Amino acid sequence: MILKDQALVLRMYPFGNTSRIVVWLSPDYGKLATLVKGSQRGKSPFLGQYDSFYTCEILFYARSLHILKECAPLDARPGLRTDWRACAVASYAAGAIDRAVPFGGAALGLYRLLEETLDSLASRTPGPAFILRFELHLLRELGLAPGWTHCGKCGTRLPDGASARLNAAAGSLLCLACAGEGRGLPISGATLEAIRLMGGEHMPASIPERVFVEIRDVFGGLLEHHADLDPHPRNLAFQILRTT
Repeated sequence: MILKDQALVLRMYPFGNTSRIVVWLSPDYGKLATLVKGSQRGKSPFLGQYDSFYTCEILFYARSLHILKECAPLDARPGLRTDWRACAVASYAAGAIDRAVPFGGAALGLYRLLEETLDSLASRTPGPAFILRFELHLLRELGLAPGWTHCGKCGTRLPDGASARLNAAAGSLLCLACAGEGRGLPISGATLEAIRLMGGEHMPASIPERVFVEIRDVFGGLLEHHADLDPHPRNLAFQILRTT
């Protein structure tokens, strides 16, 4: 059976001397891997047709390991080849989705998230808060985001400005009464308010350093516990964006 879809390149690695495996994310078929036979030969029709962060139209034979039949680039995002900071964040975003998402299954929401993220990065150099916005939406798409307005145990709505605690292992936000003394990662009311604003159409005008660090720790804890996220690429992406 021959299948067709558009897809984003997540990663590539060698297969033998002249071929490659390409891992893609597509809206209809989710995460999939294709064997690109002879792609490293000088006269291969696949030369220049795909690369990191490309959106491509792909035609492939459905097998246990799919075989790529045809590939045509739709968006090469050249801006990511001239801005090393944006490229570093793009690498982190693609790698985080690759690590968190199993093969197969529909992935339209994740596909749109990565597509919008790469498009934005290809047009401008991001600030460190860009990573937090991406991670907030990633947690939502993976079903890992706790309710940021109510206690996950008693269901009580958290008053504006109230602090809470995060049980990262359970993926639950708890009011102070349910958390108990000293249990869970503390989250200030200012941090909760900033997270709620980030979930809307626009980022907050500015994020104080203390709040930024708290949000980074909250999202990192959830992603490490529930998405098996390797913290090293994440820490490196934050470090690069803070480099002047």
